[in-house]
Amino acid sequence: MFLRLMMMIVLAAGIALRLPAQQLDEYHVKAAFLYNFTKFIDWPTEAFATPGEPFTICVLGEDPFGRSLDDVVAGRVIAGRPVVIRRVSDAGQTGGCQILFVTPSSSKRVVSILATFKHPGVLTVGESGNSRSEGLIINFTLKGGKVRFEIDLVAAADEKLRFNSRLLSLATVVRR
Repeated sequence: MFLRLMMMIVLAAGIALRLPAQQLDEYHVKAAFLYNFTKFIDWPTEAFATPGEPFTICVLGEDPFGRSLDDVVAGRVIAGRPVVIRRVSDAGQTGGCQILFVTPSSSKRVVSILATFKHPGVLTVGESGNSRSEGLIINFTLKGGKVRFEIDLVAAADEKLRFNSRLLSLATVVRR
């Protein structure tokens, strides 16, 4: 009986240790995508309040990235602007964001979040199942254990964001 209980504890601990690592890997890849999107998108000048304003990536909701996003952008500069990560709890705190990642904890509210979100030139990214009807510009998906993404060019045009053709060629779904 004791041996069986110990085996179950060891097995449960092994499963618990593997799950966060798998999630960490997924979110480390997504963090790298968020940073690399910046290299293939042109932002309108009105996306920045001043010429020296930092390039800000905001995470709305419960942060699934841990330190991954901070590590990916540490010391990076985009078009002469330092990269800053900001974690916010509601849409009212998102002024000055150039990328807004809507976390799974906020995905049920994405329609209402985007309806109140009136900042120009913001790339909205999420992991929602139905991004096209919700207005997200980029939607992450998992296919075959790999992180992929969809792009909604109609929503991007509304924000005056222009995508490089190389980025578009990597997208699994492109809505025109």
